[in-house]
Amino acid sequence: MIVANRLLGTSFALALVLLAALPLKAQVSWDFMEPIDVASSDFGNRCPRLVLDASGNPVVFVGKTNEGMFVVTSDNGSFNEPQLVPTEPGIFLSDAEGPDVAVWGNTIGLAYQIAGQWATGSRFMRSDDGGQTWSASHPIAPNATEDHFMPIPSFDEQGNPFVALKLGAGNNAREAVLRSPDGGSTWTAAEVASFGAGNGIACECCPSRTIFGNGRYHTIYRRNDNNVRDMWLVSSEDGLLWDQQLDLDPTNWLISACPETGASSAWLPDGRLATAFMSAGEGSSRVYLNLSDPAAGNAGSTQLLVPSLQSNAVQNQPDIAVGATHTAVAWQENSSGWEIHLALTSNTNLPEGLIGVGFPITLPFDNLSGSNRHPEVAIHGNDLHVIWQNSGDGTVKYLRGSLESVSQIAPHSKSKQDPRLSRRGVGVVALQGAKAHSAYRILSPTGSILHEGLCDALGGAILPAQHSHAQLLLVQAQTNQGSIILKLGLERAN
Repeated sequence: MIVANRLLGTSFALALVLLAALPLKAQVSWDFMEPIDVASSDFGNRCPRLVLDASGNPVVFVGKTNEGMFVVTSDNGSFNEPQLVPTEPGIFLSDAEGPDVAVWGNTIGLAYQIAGQWATGSRFMRSDDGGQTWSASHPIAPNATEDHFMPIPSFDEQGNPFVALKLGAGNNAREAVLRSPDGGSTWTAAEVASFGAGNGIACECCPSRTIFGNGRYHTIYRRNDNNVRDMWLVSSEDGLLWDQQLDLDPTNWLISACPETGASSAWLPDGRLATAFMSAGEGSSRVYLNLSDPAAGNAGSTQLLVPSLQSNAVQNQPDIAVGATHTAVAWQENSSGWEIHLALTSNTNLPEGLIGVGFPITLPFDNLSGSNRHPEVAIHGNDLHVIWQNSGDGTVKYLRGSLESVSQIAPHSKSKQDPRLSRRGVGVVALQGAKAHSAYRILSPTGSILHEGLCDALGGAILPAQHSHAQLLLVQAQTNQGSIILKLGLERAN
């Protein structure tokens, strides 16, 4: 077992390097003197993936060539021994192209490809206990006659998975989505999602990013229009009619080879979608941030995450996480060696708070030899989690920090005039004291929107039962002074 106990502080020099680079309203205090290993190098460091279970504990996936994918669960700061995920033999391992994972409460979905079986080899399996045990592998397209490559999973609001993948190959590659009505056991036929996005095909080795929100399925993919490769968002209400297309990327990157990099997206509490991606349309490879409003059909604004970059520096593989109060972006950057950079700000300071504030979290550590690449980041409450791949010793590294100046999550209010949450029985949670006829939102611990509803004339509502059993319930409610985020934990049994 690898133990990561919270330390009382970091070294003075490290604190100066890390905290001085951050805006005062969004500082992070790291819990460790140096990054820890998720697992030993015996388990490999391919395809690092990070999700959080329903309690906010990190669940990390690492791959090893010729062996498969390992899952490393944790409990209150301690990583457990890696366990081999019981996939079918011959799993295809690629840092960028998969396998990939998604989480819904305590359910984790894993989508992967069997190497060489590009038409019928897409598979899905699930764990309903945070990665401890796994279902059998279910074929996503068992009767396919053309390629169904690189499945990227997500979950809808009912907990049913869907995947985006590349349908066909070469000049016939299209962005397609398949849905499961029964938790991943069976799947619908592939529906082409990219037909409405103008000319061009899907860039066949750039992973998609699937996400559900506002009652719609979304996938963000890199379109290839005569070698102009830019990022598009397409969405559908039913998974059949893909009637929304938004161009998120104004850079018009012209490149003849597939860059093998995709987007990362997360919902903000206000309903906008934050997306980070790489493009070299303006010269070197740079990370961009887009804030769109798909519900309003607005592609939003796109800007460089680091406007002033050294002339020899390149960036890639961004990952974005949104919590109830903060947003973080991690990426890899190389000017004299690959380092992991992080930008962090409060959600009320977007997008300006993320622009030009990134700092290298790996640079201060002398023991991190070799390249540091492929970061993933997650937020749960006040905790920030970051993993990345290190080539020096063949492991995946982990850092955890505490977000400072977090004030927008309100405890259960004791005032009858303020918005408050209360339990009225098993599976029954009531919202009271909100603004009359106002909208409320149920949020995941990472800030994504799980449900939207309306209060009655007294500012009250009974929350849907399927969300009332969450270990941590977060609700964004409206007052006459603005919005507030309420939280309610599960009561302990006597």
